[in-house]
Amino acid sequence: MAREHQVTEYMLPNMDSTFKLFAAHLRTVTPEWSYPRHSHPLFEVNLLLAGSQEMIVGGKRYVQQPGDFLLLRPEDVHESRALGTEPMTYYCLHFNVDEPVLRELLCRGETPLHTADGPLAQVIRPSLDKLIALTSDGSGAKLADKMRAMAAVFELFAGLSEGLAEQESGAPSSRMNRIAAEIAAALERSVEEPETAWSASTLGNASSGSNGAGGDGSHGSITGGRSSGSSVSRGNGSHGRRSVDVLDGDRSRETVAAVTAGLGYSASSCNRIFRSVYGMSPRQYLSALKLKKAKLLLMEPELSVEAVSIRLGYKDIAHFSRQFKRWTGESPGKFRSRFHI
Repeated sequence: MAREHQVTEYMLPNMDSTFKLFAAHLRTVTPEWSYPRHSHPLFEVNLLLAGSQEMIVGGKRYVQQPGDFLLLRPEDVHESRALGTEPMTYYCLHFNVDEPVLRELLCRGETPLHTADGPLAQVIRPSLDKLIALTSDGSGAKLADKMRAMAAVFELFAGLSEGLAEQESGAPSSRMNRIAAEIAAALERSVEEPETAWSASTLGNASSGSNGAGGDGSHGSITGGRSSGSSVSRGNGSHGRRSVDVLDGDRSRETVAAVTAGLGYSASSCNRIFRSVYGMSPRQYLSALKLKKAKLLLMEPELSVEAVSIRLGYKDIAHFSRQFKRWTGESPGKFRSRFHI
């Protein structure tokens, strides 16, 4: 009835995204400073504020001057050291984000170095300056400070999305990107509709077989997010826990296998293509999707933990609880208690 009297209506799209900000720090070091070769599973922004820095990324040498920043992908092997005779100051933050289009853009760049006068540095520098200010004055203890930091991080993501998309404008979409997007979309469907009997047509026209991703050559159909005919050991000892862990891994492998088997590439090729586009393996992406969905469902007070586990396709609540604790370090009940009294 109300729509009959409506003249215009504007709506924002529904949004469902999570991110992690880790070890953001502002640091001044002596000219003798260096950091050893290492890698980590997060994206990294390293902005030089004063002095000069040498960073070796994937065996290639880059030299930063004030205002230059490096954008590193997950698992990029890198090491760094100060150059010159003056102290060096830099700002570094690590982050992860589950938005697939942004992940794809972040992983596409041909070079990690962006100079101070480049378009991307100019787009994201205001948001970095806000984060630097929040870091340097010791903010973060109060809720309002955390909200300001989150707002600055999302502004950073918006700048990266805009700047990287402009760099990619006009460039043809590669077959690798299309294949990775197909895999991602099918994995998302498998989490959103775990009760569906996933047939060859619904999972990227795939049929499970010896070429399935995961490399184990397993066979079997995927129904309700589970392999048919599987059983869970209900023992109280470590053997029972290991059986559940193995079963969950098998389900993930079989889901990925069903998604990728009909794409015309081997399991290892599909994994390599997906990782090159999104910076993580298909199984890691599937786990991230499940975790995000679990957190969202646990925040709905009308759903019991058992109901959440069923919606996610788990056979029993104990299995789901162990998997959730392995992901987050806390039980589903403890997680939801932070949101509901």
